[in-house]
Amino acid sequence: MKIKMNLKSNFKLVEEGERELKITKAEVRPSGKPNSLVVTFQDTEGGFINNRYNFDNDKSLFAMGKLLEVALGFEDGDEFDTKSDTERLVGKTILCEVVHTQGNKPNENGELPTFANIKRTISLVEETSDISPRNAIANDDEDDLD
Repeated sequence: MKIKMNLKSNFKLVEEGERELKITKAEVRPSGKPNSLVVTFQDTEGGFINNRYNFDNDKSLFAMGKLLEVALGFEDGDEFDTKSDTERLVGKTILCEVVHTQGNKPNENGELPTFANIKRTISLVEETSDISPRNAIANDDEDDLD
């Protein structure tokens, strides 16, 4: 087996503000007896945010509940199925408010790192059709001229 090394830093920080983030990966960890949901969000400009929602932390569960409310339409009292509901998250695009926080441990360059965090989930971004308006009219079976 060969593993290709990528020694260039291709890290891209997600910008602050309202951003459309697509869920590219969602998994519960550890697989045997899960205690957290780990979700990877990708920004439209290429940056990533990884969020961990711990099942034993009330603030974390509340944030996870807000994500599930927006992404999957969960309501108060609904139960999260760690298998089927986790899979349903992948592919959803969410409008989120992203904020930056400054780390307190300097990196190898002596600089304090900046982290992008999701402050709140705002709404589900509806999928748009790739059909052009002209093709939509051409494929319309109804004739409005009669």
